[in-house]
Amino acid sequence: MRAVKRPMSQMRKFEAKEALFRQRKRILKYLVHGFLKQEGYLASAEAFRSEATLTNDYELCDNMDLEIILQDFCSYYMMRFNKQPQFCRQVVEPRALPARPTRAPRPLPPETEVNEEPDLPATFTVTKLFKDIPPEDLSSIPAIERKPLAGFVANMSQDKKQLVDILYQDIIRPSGVSWDDVKGLEDAKRILIESVVYPVRHPTVFTGLLEPWRGVLLHGPPGAGKTLLARALAAESRCTFFNVACSTLVNKWRGESEKIVQMLFEMAFYYSPSIIFMDEVETLVSERSSAGEHEASRRLKSQLLTELDGVRDRDGLVFLLANSNMPWEIDTAMLRRLEKRIYIPLPDVQARAALFEMYLNVRTVEVYPKVNFQELAAKTEGYSGSEIKLVCKEALMTNVRKMLPNMVARSQSGRKERLDVADILAAINKTKPVSKELAKRHVEWQEKMGCS
Repeated sequence: MRAVKRPMSQMRKFEAKEALFRQRKRILKYLVHGFLKQEGYLASAEAFRSEATLTNDYELCDNMDLEIILQDFCSYYMMRFNKQPQFCRQVVEPRALPARPTRAPRPLPPETEVNEEPDLPATFTVTKLFKDIPPEDLSSIPAIERKPLAGFVANMSQDKKQLVDILYQDIIRPSGVSWDDVKGLEDAKRILIESVVYPVRHPTVFTGLLEPWRGVLLHGPPGAGKTLLARALAAESRCTFFNVACSTLVNKWRGESEKIVQMLFEMAFYYSPSIIFMDEVETLVSERSSAGEHEASRRLKSQLLTELDGVRDRDGLVFLLANSNMPWEIDTAMLRRLEKRIYIPLPDVQARAALFEMYLNVRTVEVYPKVNFQELAAKTEGYSGSEIKLVCKEALMTNVRKMLPNMVARSQSGRKERLDVADILAAINKTKPVSKELAKRHVEWQEKMGCS
């Protein structure tokens, strides 16, 4: 016989609701206990544990805490009601605290007689143990060398300290690249100097409506010199330079990516003035309305947008420098926060001639017969800076291939390469530009969405 499914009685329904209510209460207690431990309130957490009679039979699941639940609820509330939820409100009339009973003033201690002729001298001359550092010399020292990391992680939990260690590895020291190493691109260098270098040197000028730009987008075909500009800015600006990659921000655990982004900006403001450099930024902040976008990617973008233009005011200068080969795939809200959108074009004739001279007019290379760099530049129309470097490398390898079979196994560090002009022309014919067609699309996008 088939079993008959009988309806649940009223008593069983009531018992099931009571069990669910007790389970939610227990979960809430463990969430509060875990939050107190995570924030470093160890004494309060232990007192709450004993008062709430928590046992070791249960523990919180990995990557589950009150902050994640609050973020998810705020996202749901925003999608449902198109506004942020209100959790707390300001008390209009705070309750008056009861007046403390006043104590009688303590009697003053009896005055002691002063010895007219003490053994120690009446006055002391205190000299400084360390010499004063002039303000101009102090400003030249990077903030990462003046501020210890221990002061930043003093009151943090162990999980946050691990995030700080990961982000600290992305801070790069200034390299030997200067503005002179970047051939051409005068407009881009001028805007970067106005955005970062001048506000750091003259902070009193850039206030109010003249506050520094918060973000700059460098877009252009591959190999045009966007990353080289970032390296020059890191060396010339004397700022803390965070070279953030996708592998640093994206995490497989729920809620960890948002925490990494939040910690990144906290470290940037601590080591202010700072530059956050994101290469290939379209992989992180693509259009949010794209099909098949994961919910974790949307939360990461929301956290990044909030940190860039949130309601919380923080002291310090943090500048976002983003590079992109496909700016038309970047989210519109992110483009608004990147206030300057600069097109990095392919090098013109003068820039290409300067690049050939920089790579070939060196002590270790002798070109015969004498070559006119303007002619080489005219033959490489549409080539990027990296492709011109590849042409010079291919021309030198042609000479090396002839020498390798008969080369004696000894040091060749002091030799001088003799390069034929015909080898350079052959290398130009072998190396085809890949960015020429893509540059047209960048020009159209700059005319429509650019701001330089």
